[in-house]
Amino acid sequence: MHPYSLEMRQIAAAAEERDRPAVVTPLAAIADAVRGSLRADPEEASARRLRLLDTVDCRLTRLGWRLEAEPGDDGTERWRLVSGSGRVRAAADLPSPAPKLVDDLPDGPLYRSLVPVVGIRALTPGPWITLAEHRATLRDAEGKVRCRLLAQTAVVDGGGDRCSAVRVGRLKGYRADAERVSERISRHYGWSPASPDPLTTLAENLHPGPEGAAYPSVTDPSEPAGPALRPVLQALLDTVEHRAEGVIADIDCEELHDLRVAVRRSRSILTLLRADPPDPALERAGAFFAWLGQVTGPARDLDVHILDWRAHRRRVPEHAADLEPLGRYMKAERDKAYVRLVRILQSKRFRDGVKRWRATLDATNAPWAASERALQPIGKLAGRRIRKLYRRAVEEGSSITDASPDEALHALRKTMKKLRYVFEIVRDAYPRKPVRAILKRLKELQQDLGDVQDTAVQADALRRFGEAMARDGTAGPATLMAVGALAEDLELRRADARTRFATVFAPVAKPRFADRLRRLTRSRTGGG
Repeated sequence: MHPYSLEMRQIAAAAEERDRPAVVTPLAAIADAVRGSLRADPEEASARRLRLLDTVDCRLTRLGWRLEAEPGDDGTERWRLVSGSGRVRAAADLPSPAPKLVDDLPDGPLYRSLVPVVGIRALTPGPWITLAEHRATLRDAEGKVRCRLLAQTAVVDGGGDRCSAVRVGRLKGYRADAERVSERISRHYGWSPASPDPLTTLAENLHPGPEGAAYPSVTDPSEPAGPALRPVLQALLDTVEHRAEGVIADIDCEELHDLRVAVRRSRSILTLLRADPPDPALERAGAFFAWLGQVTGPARDLDVHILDWRAHRRRVPEHAADLEPLGRYMKAERDKAYVRLVRILQSKRFRDGVKRWRATLDATNAPWAASERALQPIGKLAGRRIRKLYRRAVEEGSSITDASPDEALHALRKTMKKLRYVFEIVRDAYPRKPVRAILKRLKELQQDLGDVQDTAVQADALRRFGEAMARDGTAGPATLMAVGALAEDLELRRADARTRFATVFAPVAKPRFADRLRRLTRSRTGGG
């Protein structure tokens, strides 16, 4: 079917109240005006209520998809994943209330369609929508169906948005009839054939995307560092504030992750701008973000443990039942950690820290923006820092052997994070192709180092959880054995990551990579 945008001002006039669910669609008049020699069957009408779900970062809407949830009569919900063309990609009947994480959906077409797109993000429902549909069939003199018309009007409850459209359904062998009807609709009413259906339009309006989500990059390497980095720091502070709200609302674990990434990026920039003597405003901000990174760590660790538990449960379904007590234990620990974290994010210390740093960033005459470092071209300042961190990373990585402790790889991981964050600050100031190639290698190495660290931390935590569960009697022998098996699996994955280290580190340590990085970071900075 091809959609035709329909303003339908007469519909709004016909509704006595803005929030009334009933919508009268004048499809009979439309059909009579465009049918030509065809005749129209009596109009059929129906209505249904539903909600649209998406992640807070609009992963489905960005693809042009929508996820509908419609209540059933037997305490279930009917979920439909619909493409922009109106085709149902997958559907499932779920118990109500349905889970908000895709990982908790039963295996099937809907799960397999959603998991690569949504990942670990939660699905949040929008407001209730009433969708009124009116259908008309156009037939020839012999009674054969030549095409079908569908008029849809979607109204958001409570006086919200209203959107309508008409679709012309083509039938095999009668394409010309549908084309003629479509042309008449366009000529008589001026409706655009390119418009999406009402629910797709509403999905875009109801899920506009998160605030504080972008990480801007410097584009002019000759700009003084202070003015160039100020909007970047402001955007990062926006992210901290908005993601803190998401953590307090407990939307999903990615809210805390994004908050921590913004904190680390802010600290990298503050280090880049550190002057001699140090500026008090920068030092205060640095101490604030160091504290914030520390206090958010325990809750994030538990999020990571639960994510790995979920993944293992999918990989080894025969152990899923035995691992349920572990999941309940970790979720209870996470809930307690989040209570403490929410208290911190609502504290005076957090609010004052954000307020002071916001005032510093908004001040046009901030003293730190006039320091010797802040007046240097950002390309020169960042390039020098990138090359220094790269040399440190190569030195640290080259000293790592099979006998080196995990702490050595963790130290390299921290250096790699700093290197990548500074590089990404100025990524848009350099040609895109070499930037992508360099970032690809850096991310591969950082991912492997993260696997080493995370699996070691998780295995140690699992053993502690198992001991605690054994002491308080919340786990039986089968669960404790499954926890032990999961810890062993993590140890094997840690060993695999350590084995991969030499392979992923070698390309980064090659002179060719060093020369490419050096040329790139000097190319538009005037040396330094």
